[in-house]
Amino acid sequence: MSKVSDVLNWWCELALVFFLSAMTVAVFFEVLFRYVVHLPLFWTEEFARYCLVWSSLIGATVAFKKGEHIAVTLFLERFAPRNRRVFMLTAEMSVVVFLVVMLWGGIHLTLVTSRQLSPALRVSMAIPYSSIPITAAVILVHALNHMAKFMASREQKG
Repeated sequence: MSKVSDVLNWWCELALVFFLSAMTVAVFFEVLFRYVVHLPLFWTEEFARYCLVWSSLIGATVAFKKGEHIAVTLFLERFAPRNRRVFMLTAEMSVVVFLVVMLWGGIHLTLVTSRQLSPALRVSMAIPYSSIPITAAVILVHALNHMAKFMASREQKG
């Protein structure tokens, strides 16, 4: 499970570079064509928006894998070590439940919007909406990997 999580994270980091670069290039060309050439491009704003959505959600997967999401640890630090582990496991299971709901809802949303076309690019709206179930699945793999490591460390400690 750890190897799968690592490979998925590598691909997500690569996709993140792609989407951020594509968004930067699209915005650059939009500014160039609008203010220098005086012929604004009709598709760049929508393309940049979809790149922003994808990069935000993919960035969330990378941050989750690295444990870099914001956390409030004020209450956690006041628990005894045994209670802290129970709380952390409960929180991790809550995240898994949320991700399963997000995955299910994202699949449904993607299927519902698959025949709808975007206004400027004229591509299926399933493309931007598919970012939801894809990133939910990736974070779910990372969360299950984290839980497996957590349980393994618990068994080693006795």
